[in-house]
Amino acid sequence: MLLPRVLTAVFGIPVVVLLIRAGGQAYAAFVLALIALSLYEFATLMKLGSKPVQVPTLYVFGLLLPAALYFDRFSAAQAGGNNFTGFVLALTVIGVMSYELFSPKKYLERIGLTLLGILMISWCLFHLVSIRDIRPDGLGLTLMLIVTVWIMDTAAYFLGKSFGRRQLSTISPKKTWEGAAAGFISAVITTLVISRFMDGTVSYAFAAGAGVLIGVFGQVSDIAESMLKRAVGAKDSSNLLPGHGGVLDRFDSYIFLAPVIYYYTVFAR
Repeated sequence: MLLPRVLTAVFGIPVVVLLIRAGGQAYAAFVLALIALSLYEFATLMKLGSKPVQVPTLYVFGLLLPAALYFDRFSAAQAGGNNFTGFVLALTVIGVMSYELFSPKKYLERIGLTLLGILMISWCLFHLVSIRDIRPDGLGLTLMLIVTVWIMDTAAYFLGKSFGRRQLSTISPKKTWEGAAAGFISAVITTLVISRFMDGTVSYAFAAGAGVLIGVFGQVSDIAESMLKRAVGAKDSSNLLPGHGGVLDRFDSYIFLAPVIYYYTVFAR
């Protein structure tokens, strides 16, 4: 229903914007909360679809990894860090494999799905903090990413619903090429417009590139999360957010986009 969706957005958007503006520990705690809830939804989805997953290691290493990233100077790729991230990544592989070795029933699939959840959710989503920590314009870049995805999703939803004729993917039957094109175009236009308000720290070329990446990878990430739900026969990842489904449903675009935009910024500037 549209009303719960609108009400959730009305109350949720100002909170997210305030946390982004605050930055630092408040924003990092917000992202960590998103990761924790997303891990819970991932585990729930796997259980719903009778897919084997190591729930204890999923939570332990899924939360240790972003903590390590945070203490490694807030950056997933910054040179000269304290190597907590490398240590926890190695420990994650060792821990997940060792857990399976001592389980009564052993499944290689359980190892793969557990590592998928940790890397897809914890590793990828924590790059939202890495983007916010970029100097001097991490705030502007984060707002550009968040706002562009909101506008892209809205354009793709309403224009796709009104004019969509050709199905984009069998994974998401309601998504159309027309809606995807509308989302892509709106993403490029939005980043170009926002760049004008960033005091010259972002060039039009960089903003256009960011818009293209958001328009492509944001929508691909959305479909990838839908693939997980379809595999287990679920419509939503949970019902935590009225009108929007779960946390994974609302932040699915950022799973791919957070690392893509962070490394694009690091390499292109």
